[in-house]
Amino acid sequence: MKKRPIGPLVEALQANGAGVEYVEGKGSLPLRVKAGQRMKGGDIDLAATVSSQYVSSLLMCAPYADQDVTLRLVGGKPISQLYIDMTTAMMASFGIHVKKSTTEEHTYHIPRGRYSNPKEYVIESDASSATYPLAIAAITGTTCTVPNIGSGSLQGDAKFAVDVLRPMDCTVEQTETSTTVTGPPKGSLKPIEEVDMEPMTDAFLTASVLAAVAGHGGSPATTRIVGIANQRVKECNRIKAMKDELAKFGVTCRELPDGIEVDGRSYKDLKKPAEGVHCHDDHRIAMSFSVLGTVAPCDTLVQERECVGKTWPGWWDTLRNTFGAELDGVDLEAKIQDVPTAGQGSDRSIFII
Repeated sequence: MKKRPIGPLVEALQANGAGVEYVEGKGSLPLRVKAGQRMKGGDIDLAATVSSQYVSSLLMCAPYADQDVTLRLVGGKPISQLYIDMTTAMMASFGIHVKKSTTEEHTYHIPRGRYSNPKEYVIESDASSATYPLAIAAITGTTCTVPNIGSGSLQGDAKFAVDVLRPMDCTVEQTETSTTVTGPPKGSLKPIEEVDMEPMTDAFLTASVLAAVAGHGGSPATTRIVGIANQRVKECNRIKAMKDELAKFGVTCRELPDGIEVDGRSYKDLKKPAEGVHCHDDHRIAMSFSVLGTVAPCDTLVQERECVGKTWPGWWDTLRNTFGAELDGVDLEAKIQDVPTAGQGSDRSIFII
């Protein structure tokens, strides 16, 4: 987390009078925040091309500034606009109504005020995490239903099933509050010529492992994912990480300025990653490659298993108990080449360090 850039948010807060300062390196965590030093309000400029989380942070605290706030998102098109819309919708549910400017692009007016709790507020399931069980259905040719995430969701990643899995030849049934995915017969996912995943950038890792086994048998097999440049400054450089880790399975990828190309191959031809999957301590890498491990012909070693605790601490239990994956722990002292392979006729195992 100390490597993730937070400079644009800190600079905007400091310029508006908030008592925030860096403890170690400039531009990254950790921070020291002084209590009682409120924002002045008024005009705030914020670069929002790296993360919509900066925007949500300022939107949510703006009502407690000394004056009304006009927030201008500068530097280009904001990333993940749907998550900004989600933030303003949630604020309205708690009594603060943000107005989007009709005269200035990417500008919001936030009144001073206090939040008031509604009598009831339903929190949706995590749409980003929901991509993993839905992807297991897609890659294994089975069916999975995720409740509390549907067409009425405020989250950008709720579009994953419709915009990514359906074009890959999955059957998708979506109500306002639930999503059901049925994958095509195992081994027959279709590649997508190009998909813009800017509204759901975190889900590109899930899409990449599906693309790795999409479209073999002589048909064009390249899936092109764009709109995800911000993923280079998450827990790690996720675009490079996916390229490097998929290469261990024999899958060829190419980095793009704002995305990645993945050349699909038959799941039967996936190679065994000799040293396992290095997750860069990134929960989304670990969960994405566990999806690929459900169809890999050899055991798949996933390192740094505990990193999934950031968003889904019980993921490995879900993978075993709900999807029937065979999981075995690996002694940290053991050499990876000594890890036994699955016996003849047995299913794949995901070995976890």
